[in-house]
Amino acid sequence: MVRHSIKSVLGFGLATLLLINLSACGGTPISLLEVSTKPIEKPELTLPPVDVVKMRKIDWIIITEANFDEIVAKSKKDGIPVSFFTLSGDGYANLGLNFSDIRALVQQQQAIIAAYDKYYKNIDDQIDEANKNIEDSSLF
Repeated sequence: MVRHSIKSVLGFGLATLLLINLSACGGTPISLLEVSTKPIEKPELTLPPVDVVKMRKIDWIIITEANFDEIVAKSKKDGIPVSFFTLSGDGYANLGLNFSDIRALVQQQQAIIAAYDKYYKNIDDQIDEANKNIEDSSLF
């Protein structure tokens, strides 16, 4: 009798589970896996515009013992206060080295920009290839 009761309970439980499962399948089907074949969009690189450098004209006046009086007289005649900005020989050499360092820095920045440019062009090619593969696979 106990065995018969256990079989009845198990049978009733199995029948109930089967009924619940069948009724759940009667509604809208639930998809467990969705496949999307949308093209991959590349992120855009947004950079601020770069300023254009316009160099201003600089007039260098070389003052020596021979032309000192002439330069001072011309400055007074033109109404320009007499003042001197001078460089030593080492200072002039350092000025040239500083410009050389600036030029090297600009070249390094140009190399970095070229690397970014190459990277983004390469990534464009890879994304285009991936999108083509997606389109080809969706045809089947």
